[in-house]
Amino acid sequence: MGKTEKNRKRRMATEASGGAGKKRLKKGRYRKVKTIVTKATRMRLTQILEEFRKSDAEVYTLEANLSNQDRAAVHILCRKMGMRSKSTWRGDNRQVSVYKTKKEGKENLVSFRFSAEAKDVLQDMFSRYPPDDREMAENEVGECSGGGITCFKDRKIPILETDHRGEVPQFILDHVWGKGETCKIVCTQPRRISATSVAERIATERGENVGDTVGYKIRLESKGGKHSSLLFCTNGILLRVLVGRGASKNTGNYVSDITHIIVDEIHERDHYSDFMLAIIRDMLPSYPHLRLVLMSATFDAERFSDYFGGCPIIRVPGFTYPVKSFYLEDVLSILRSTENNYRKCTSDDVTMEDSILTEEYRVALDEAIDLALSNDEFDPLLDLISSEGGRKTFNYQHSVTGVTPLMVFAGKGRIGDICMLLSFGADCRLQASDGNTALDWAEGFNHGEAAEIIKKHIEKTMEETLLNKYLSTVDPELIDHVLLEQLLRRICTDSKDGAILVFFPGWDDINRTRERLQSSPFFKDESKFVIISLHSMIPSVEQKKVFGRSPPGCRKIVLSTNIAETSVTIEDVVYVIDSGRMKEKSYDPYNNVSTLQSSWISKASAKQREGRAGRCQPGICYHLYSKVRAASLPDFQVPEIKRIPLEELCLQVKLLDPSCMIEHFLQKTLDPPVHETIHNAITILQEIGALTLEEKLTELGKRVGSLPVHPLKSKMLLIAILLNCLDPALTLACAADYRDPFTLPTQPDEKKRAIDAKSELASLSGGLSDQLAVIAAFEGWKIAKEKGEGSQFCSRYCISSSTMRMISRMRKQLETELRRSGFLPEDASNCSVNAQDPGIIHAVLVAGLYPMVGRLLRPKNGMKPIVETSSGNKVRLHPRSTLFKLLFKKFGEQPLIMFDEITRGDRGLHIRNSSVVGPLPLLLLAMEIVVAPANENDYEDTDVNDGNEDKIESRDELIARREEKIMSLPDNAVKVVVDRWLPFESTALDISQIYCLRERLSAAILYKVTHPRKVLPEHLSASLNAMACILSKDGMSKISLPLEPVDSLSTMISANIDQSNGATKMVLNEYPEHDKSPTNNVNDQNSVSIS
Repeated sequence: MGKTEKNRKRRMATEASGGAGKKRLKKGRYRKVKTIVTKATRMRLTQILEEFRKSDAEVYTLEANLSNQDRAAVHILCRKMGMRSKSTWRGDNRQVSVYKTKKEGKENLVSFRFSAEAKDVLQDMFSRYPPDDREMAENEVGECSGGGITCFKDRKIPILETDHRGEVPQFILDHVWGKGETCKIVCTQPRRISATSVAERIATERGENVGDTVGYKIRLESKGGKHSSLLFCTNGILLRVLVGRGASKNTGNYVSDITHIIVDEIHERDHYSDFMLAIIRDMLPSYPHLRLVLMSATFDAERFSDYFGGCPIIRVPGFTYPVKSFYLEDVLSILRSTENNYRKCTSDDVTMEDSILTEEYRVALDEAIDLALSNDEFDPLLDLISSEGGRKTFNYQHSVTGVTPLMVFAGKGRIGDICMLLSFGADCRLQASDGNTALDWAEGFNHGEAAEIIKKHIEKTMEETLLNKYLSTVDPELIDHVLLEQLLRRICTDSKDGAILVFFPGWDDINRTRERLQSSPFFKDESKFVIISLHSMIPSVEQKKVFGRSPPGCRKIVLSTNIAETSVTIEDVVYVIDSGRMKEKSYDPYNNVSTLQSSWISKASAKQREGRAGRCQPGICYHLYSKVRAASLPDFQVPEIKRIPLEELCLQVKLLDPSCMIEHFLQKTLDPPVHETIHNAITILQEIGALTLEEKLTELGKRVGSLPVHPLKSKMLLIAILLNCLDPALTLACAADYRDPFTLPTQPDEKKRAIDAKSELASLSGGLSDQLAVIAAFEGWKIAKEKGEGSQFCSRYCISSSTMRMISRMRKQLETELRRSGFLPEDASNCSVNAQDPGIIHAVLVAGLYPMVGRLLRPKNGMKPIVETSSGNKVRLHPRSTLFKLLFKKFGEQPLIMFDEITRGDRGLHIRNSSVVGPLPLLLLAMEIVVAPANENDYEDTDVNDGNEDKIESRDELIARREEKIMSLPDNAVKVVVDRWLPFESTALDISQIYCLRERLSAAILYKVTHPRKVLPEHLSASLNAMACILSKDGMSKISLPLEPVDSLSTMISANIDQSNGATKMVLNEYPEHDKSPTNNVNDQNSVSIS
């Protein structure tokens, strides 16, 4: 096919599809055009692509009969799944081929050499404590040796299908007390606000204060506890208790006092509850006094009953008030009805096709209509309709009167013929010469049934028309804030009282809607409307405001996520608006990619949301999705244990039973996770040294599993303590476990200011890093708060003050746990003496993020930089990252990037939070480093016959001699490969010293976790002090930044209020002379002084 012909066909395809996907504008720009693909087609394409991604094939070509819209959908789906797609011509057809992402072959070595100052430090330390081959064995390294950092009465279980979550525990409590017995009831809730609100409500009903008979315990907050007979807590709190039972093996522990465990809202299936049920099922035989109750209003009771051996199911009818439900097509009709009515429609919109009927046929139809009306002879008319012509006959209008066949049958009340014509597509909107429609004929001749059939058909047709027109202009997977505002206004106009609860997928939509309402002339009057946001990031004190009743004449509008879906009763809610969307995290174990995206809710969730309107009075629920969509929703959400990474859960399994294989235990859960997810989690735990290669729990694993943060962050804390850099590690661990403190304003100019402010904070901590920006933000907030200027500081730097307060409280709790475990002395101030040293902070950062490492690739054709990961994924930096505008040319070599996780969004794979790091921290803390000659051609291998054992042995000897030769001369150039994919270039001497430091760090970690309250041996203390010194000197090498030494962030940051404009400014004070070396207080008398 010639090039001209190809171009012609491309133009034809574009014109035929209306330019589906994009239309060319001036100067090569494109305008996006919405692609409309049916749900069935999208599901089929998704299934095809998922199967290809799991297969071993590298390329897959889809069928050639895809439309332009279908191909555009394939391109979008491929981006989301981390694959590439390309359209090509095959003969006369256009096909789409899909490719898996591959690693690029060319290798770029990052060079590393110790500086002269660092060499002096190492020479001094090794001269006093030289390397010894027997050192590790003599110091009982054990599991750490050889692998660097890594090797380190009749029971009843009732299922209650009920909505009486508050009454059931009270019934049990009163029943047991009535028998003169004591009891301890623990009732779990999936969310903090649920636990606190239900506890307070029950205490009020019993005329008591919270903390007496009824208490609650959530993270960082509790009332009551050991002496309360009824305790509400989150699932995570009870799970910690159960795992502690397995770890301590103490039969006299807290679990023995519990008589009843009630797991409420079991339908939500978070990973804590599924794991908890597996533990409880195994432990029940050992606790004959314990009763378990599973409870929810909407869940698959039979499955849970089978899981617990056929336990009884008790269905308790609820006493909720009736709720009337409307769906999207109903909402569109309600909002349209005041302006347009179906009776005002005329035949102008109908395509008239009678003109092609012959004159003879038209005369015959006129006569048949007259005959049917005058003599009730319908056969001639029915014969003419069914014989030929289709729409041009059954929509035919009499040449004089304008009467249609449908009007005839409506006036005569012939139900069967009416239904037949309507099924053929007869138009109810046609009018006769006198203006009457078929509905008028039915009503005029008192045929009520016929009139009702036509009326319902008209309504259905109008709804479908409205719905189709609406869906052709909006994306149903996005929140339509215009429609939502119109519906809120209509509710407030048509009714005088009753709170409105609106469900959103996430904070961004809540924030956008709140600002839209507050800027609206209708809603901005605060005396008439009070708008409250409800989100998990809001402190408990703020969350409780939703339960208060608004003053008379003032309407309360609650904008919430699914946090208000269960266990939260807002008594004055009469109206619920359900967007049908929720934020859900999913995990792709095959590509090790996490996704947090808005998705459709389940039928169970829809029922729960609907029920919020009928808790205390009759209500109305508006679902902003169609009836067809509602019918296609899944019955229940995918259990969380099947869609998240499982490192924390896998470590808890080993703490519970060290002899149990992790996958074997997780197979006991109600819906076991896939093998790949478990394998990925075990691999990470092995890489950080929490598990051995044989899946045995190490001493390090026991310690990191006992801390209330992710295992990666727990190990980071231990290394930070050894390097006397604890303070920033506490902030990083708590922020990672809670949430990013930076907010995103909605206005474009404010967004830019927020990004600039974050970059400014990152620079204050000495590097290009999103994580270090969090450290600087917390330190700045703490200083500003002491001056009474905390809120101004947060406003200036677009930081959530509530998140900062939560991180501060979590830091105190975590510090208490570390002190209780013996890792910290009572006075922990010396553990943070290196907290302002950028090189050491970067090492702590690498410890907390490893093994999530990548390298920045050189951008092509002016594109933004892309990060290559160990799996070969090509990942983009998120626009909100401080690294997004990073210029590759500032670096002489490929920069190393550490990041928290890979996420998949509408624009493909990206990493949100990342940091540029130097090679030294990675070489010291990576799982594996392997030495090879810098030039492979210098040591060419000879072919060896695999069948000859002697030759194989000689080959092994050859390799051993080669390695010995490589490392024999100190100045030999060598290549070091980290984790079998990331190459570095260095000298034999530098790498030998790094090897030794890695071994001594492993020994120090093992000693610390085994003897947390003891002082490190002299040679380990000196080695760690030397490591801190070289990190201070060389930890930031290869990071091209205009860095100045930082002595103390608190002396560097000053939050001042500019009285003229009220703006908070971050200013840099003069740096003091940086002549003090980092120290390690494990054994102060052995600190190395550096000249």
